[in-house]
Amino acid sequence: MVRISGTQKKLGVALFLIIGVFSIMGAVRFFPTASNQGYAPEQPLPFSHKLHAGDQKIQCQYCHSDVEKSRHASIPPLNVCMNCHSVVKVDSPYIQKLRKAFSDGKPIEWVRVHELPDYVYFPHKRHVAQGVTCEACHGNVKEMARIEQKSALTMGWCMECHRGETTPPQVLAKIYPHVKNPRGPVASVTCNTCHN
Repeated sequence: MVRISGTQKKLGVALFLIIGVFSIMGAVRFFPTASNQGYAPEQPLPFSHKLHAGDQKIQCQYCHSDVEKSRHASIPPLNVCMNCHSVVKVDSPYIQKLRKAFSDGKPIEWVRVHELPDYVYFPHKRHVAQGVTCEACHGNVKEMARIEQKSALTMGWCMECHRGETTPPQVLAKIYPHVKNPRGPVASVTCNTCHN
């Protein structure tokens, strides 16, 4: 019978833990279950960001007015839609449904596309204030006839930006104004920054 010493047991447990941690990290990296990347659900009314933000050049903040002062960008209330659609395309059957919902005081039940877990604190206003554009996280919305989650929005994806690995150039230039081709940390990576 082979005897295993206390040191060998400790080394075995340590090796088991190291292999376990790396296995979990690998699984999370290759199978990011928290990501809805590519999710593009059908909405109750066909709303084209390509038409509104792209062709008509309506700024994101016109409809998502809370983005600069709130944690959430929020879905616009129907009165924002009616600012234009009380006179634009009033004969469209979709606009007629919109008008009816507005006059009945009932919201349109839009399907949420970009959703983070409840334990994640993500303040839009803080990112907007630092010069992060909507496209940096949401993709080229101006070309989307149907809105789609373009980015992973996983913890690893966010950390890459906070560490300066994938940070938009205009944000890096703002943080490192006197550095040519800047790279480096741009935001905290401590747990309570996003999980509080």
